[in-house]
This record gives sequence, structure tokens and C-alpha cells, in this order.
Amino acid sequence: METAKLSRKYQIVVPREVRKQMRLHAGARLAVRPIDHDRALLLKYPENRAAALRGLGKEVWQELGGGTRYIRQERASWRKKSALTR
Repeated sequence: METAKLSRKYQIVVPREVRKQMRLHAGARLAVRPIDHDRALLLKYPENRAAALRGLGKEVWQELGGGTRYIRQERASWRKKSALTR
């Protein structure tokens, strides 16, 4: 486990091995989330939020047979509901 020391200005230096593994560069933004009184989570802040979200939940759509199939089924259910209310 790598360690870092907190300076008087509350700054830390991210150890080299961590920087290499996380592919961090000078000026990279990091998100720090507290977990409890003794632990915090360090996350690389995405440079492009939209790109970071791309593909999220893809497995859900695959389980439903794909987006196109799901939309067709939904629209068919709407038609059934509207035919029943007439």
C-alpha cells in the first residue's frame, strides 16, 4: 500500500505507482469522497462527463433484447391500453 503525507497546506502528493496505474497527469482533477472518519475514496474526475457515461447500462438493454425491440414492445402496449379505453 502506498502512503502520502498531508502538508501544512493540506496538500498531498499522489505516489508514482498510483499515478501510473490511474494514468494521472499534471493538472488532472480528482474527486475525493469521504467514506467514514478514517477513510476516503480518491477517484479520477472524468475530463468529458458524457464520454464517461457512454455505454453505461448496456447490459440492461441487451437483456431486454436491444433498445429497438424494447421500444416496439412499449409502443404496442400503449396501443393495447388506448384500444381498451375507447
